[in-house]
Amino acid sequence: MSVPNTYFSTKEIHSIFSTAEKIFFVGVGGVGMSALAEFCSHIGKRVYGYDQKRSVESARLEKIGNIKYYSTPDNIKGMDMVIYTNAIDEGCFEYKCAKQKKVPLISRANFLGYIVSLHNSRIGVSGMHGKSTTTAMLAHIFNTACMNPTVFCGAQMLNFGSNYRHGGRDFCIFEACEYQNSFLSLPTSDGVILNIDYDHPDFFSGINEIKRSFEKYIKDAKRVYINYDDEISRGLCHKSIITYGMNRCSTYSAKVYKSKENEQGVSFFIYKRGERLCSCSLNFAGEHFVYDALCAFAVAHTNGIAPDVISNALSTFKGCGRRMELMGNCDTGAPIFEDYAHHPKEITASISSLKEMGYKRILCVFQGHTYSRTFYLYDRFTRALKDASELIVYPIFPAREENVFELSEEKFALDCGGEYITDIDQIARLVKQSDCDAAVIMGAGDLSRRLKPLL
Repeated sequence: MSVPNTYFSTKEIHSIFSTAEKIFFVGVGGVGMSALAEFCSHIGKRVYGYDQKRSVESARLEKIGNIKYYSTPDNIKGMDMVIYTNAIDEGCFEYKCAKQKKVPLISRANFLGYIVSLHNSRIGVSGMHGKSTTTAMLAHIFNTACMNPTVFCGAQMLNFGSNYRHGGRDFCIFEACEYQNSFLSLPTSDGVILNIDYDHPDFFSGINEIKRSFEKYIKDAKRVYINYDDEISRGLCHKSIITYGMNRCSTYSAKVYKSKENEQGVSFFIYKRGERLCSCSLNFAGEHFVYDALCAFAVAHTNGIAPDVISNALSTFKGCGRRMELMGNCDTGAPIFEDYAHHPKEITASISSLKEMGYKRILCVFQGHTYSRTFYLYDRFTRALKDASELIVYPIFPAREENVFELSEEKFALDCGGEYITDIDQIARLVKQSDCDAAVIMGAGDLSRRLKPLL
């Protein structure tokens, strides 16, 4: 079972952090944790950390800190504070040692909330789908506008080559994750809600509890940006709401149009209260990318950035790691993409995006993420994955869970219309030899990392 968040006040964390010299990160290789470690290094703290496996993020941190990939009683010896991700469980050795030795323990979300509070404008991007892409878009737009943002993103921002950007204290742009109500620790001035959907069944009892959490998240925000086309989000109340969507009733709206110069991407006009502001183009196809870009436009424009600056930034936006990122090619030359989609709605959007790019026969290699999500959203998964022309299902990435649901992964693959394969080498061969127009390695687990050396 994962460990819970802490809820120290800003003042309490400041009293610990201001005098701390050595800071230890448990789960330092995680995309969220590594960004916090980089922040600490930038301001002169000595960074230490542990993770079970070496990742791109932890490898980068080896240049600035002491990173270990094995547990030992000496790991937290002499540490002034310990930051942990709630992806670990209470049996984690470093976590237990810190508790026994009474070293201050602070959860990732709680510590991020403290860092966010140090900035004047705090733009938090929440929602079940599209957080990383929208955060990265905002980072690129604000940076293009010379507004020097500090950014904490849940994926590698390809324009920056990192999931973190060290900037000034005027603007902080960050992902606000709903899992375990982590976003309630983040003091947000501009609150973004991209969408509200049922997810994290290991924590939330249902959609009503999720909606209540989002209501709490935006309660103290100065202004809120809401997707008017998302039925649940549209029902939220706040004193200052800015809406966006394809619907012309929104404050900001978009209209997609065909462009010969951008056949594999998507182009659209932006309107504010019915008045056309500009046209924008993205190098990606898919309606979900238009929504992310429209939201980013609304936030940036409200914060004083001119439409032409925003449009130019969007045209040079490179995307995020593992978000329809080109991974290689089949023997036939067909592209192999890597995509983070791990929820039925995301799977549908990603496959639809590939079809909009002109690919007709799509091979999908899917790895589910957590048994609970697969179990509770079973029917939605089976419908979404049938959109692929061919499907290979790899064993579920358990993360923090055990298969207490007696879920048959072989039956799951069959019900999705796919083939259940556990051999990585066999999957790599099938992908390379595929005669499909495109292949996509899909999921939030470790499948793409395992396949990448073989492709």
